[in-house]
Amino acid sequence: MTDSSSHAATYGPKEWLYILLGPGLLLMALAAPFFGPFNARFGFGILLWMVWWWISAVVDIKLTCLVPIFVACVYQYMPLEKVLSAYVHKEAALIFGATALTAAWVRWGFARRLALNFLMRFSNNVRAQTAGWFVLCGVTSFVVGNTTVAAMFAPVAVASLMYAGFTSNEERWNSKAASNILIAVAWGASVGGMATPLGGGQSVVTYGLLNKYLGHDIFFLDWTLRMLPLSLCVIAGVAVLMYFMKTDMQHFSGSREFYQKELEKLGPMTFEEKIALAGFVLAIGLALLQPLYAPYTKGPAWTWLRPTQMFCIIPLLLFFWPSRAVKGENILSADTLRKYFPVTILFMWPASVALSRIISQTGAGKVFGQWISPFLGVSDTLSIAAWSVFGNMLSQVTSDTAAAGVMVPLAIESMRNWHGLEFGAVPWVWVSGAAISWSYAVASATGAQGIVAGYGANLRTMFVWGLVAAVVSVAITILYFWLTVVVFGMGFYTLPPV
Repeated sequence: MTDSSSHAATYGPKEWLYILLGPGLLLMALAAPFFGPFNARFGFGILLWMVWWWISAVVDIKLTCLVPIFVACVYQYMPLEKVLSAYVHKEAALIFGATALTAAWVRWGFARRLALNFLMRFSNNVRAQTAGWFVLCGVTSFVVGNTTVAAMFAPVAVASLMYAGFTSNEERWNSKAASNILIAVAWGASVGGMATPLGGGQSVVTYGLLNKYLGHDIFFLDWTLRMLPLSLCVIAGVAVLMYFMKTDMQHFSGSREFYQKELEKLGPMTFEEKIALAGFVLAIGLALLQPLYAPYTKGPAWTWLRPTQMFCIIPLLLFFWPSRAVKGENILSADTLRKYFPVTILFMWPASVALSRIISQTGAGKVFGQWISPFLGVSDTLSIAAWSVFGNMLSQVTSDTAAAGVMVPLAIESMRNWHGLEFGAVPWVWVSGAAISWSYAVASATGAQGIVAGYGANLRTMFVWGLVAAVVSVAITILYFWLTVVVFGMGFYTLPPV
């Protein structure tokens, strides 16, 4: 990601061209009847502007997140107060709370311990470690957002690469083996995002939109039972691909010895690590067990047991839970959040939600629906392919969260009467929500790619192999839903969770 603090001294003609191309794309969209009514053109223009700045990384990603506000100040395509309110979503507390808990993991060393214990199971074989990092981060991303997973594990991966002789970003960029390790961290952080509603911004957006469509909150367990099998299939498929990615060496020197040495330095699990882990496990456990206790905990007196509330309450308690190791510090603190909380998520997630609402409210979503509608009425098989391919393409060039905000509402609107069902859009929410989660190719697709890019991951390798990985993931998605929805007609996927 671009560091905004350096821009004043580094802007040259090329950078200014890239910067001005952003608003230029908005003006081009406004002049193009192809994009529909005038207000819809604002939706597309803002989308193109933000996508360009995200892809080019010419300005700080956080500044890009404010583009809808800038435009509304110049021309009110929507009332400014509506644009500002578009950034607010009740599920924000869920993702922010979960990220705060994992910041405590990093502060007290549990994230490092988790990675080292996992990697001790692998040899110093480059291919095995590449697949291993991918699987570790993929499983962790079931319950932790992609940016946070990368922030947790990328420093550990870099430390191991430095021990193997790759001490600079340039050395890691120029080494296929080293770069593949960093790419594995980013892709793993991205791939598990739909397994639970906690997997990242895109799953939280999809979860909130599905709940709104159904008129009630579905249980975390119902979500996980539907999305986990597909997530495991995709992880397996991409892990095989990563094992066979081109490499320039077969073995790292002394990697296993490094992991053992670093693990010994950590010593036994500390009190602070146990409390940080217990808080996260408690919140996850209550969320997954909600179907068991929900019938007995109805009414306003029990709302604190809902997952979103629990992920606010538990971090708050840790702010007042004293550490035994460091006098005057608590398990979670403002200093911990400043150091280990990925601040980009505070901008990226609300901005993605806002972008989705702006595209919907300006009418751009309806225009996009008209473009893909020829693919939707021919057959269910072609519809599955269309939602999967178009959704994934959008997530590659925007972000998975922004793509969720665009594609899921579109799926709900376009497919709500599918086969005459009361909630006909349900299977298409699963299809489109899953497909947008396989975002690998571009550094702006998720926060994870941006993090490893800062450690020297080769972006050309990420792009080329990311497209291959996306093809594999989308193919698995299409096959999975073709079998479950078309061939077997499973009500488990075609009907809303009870």
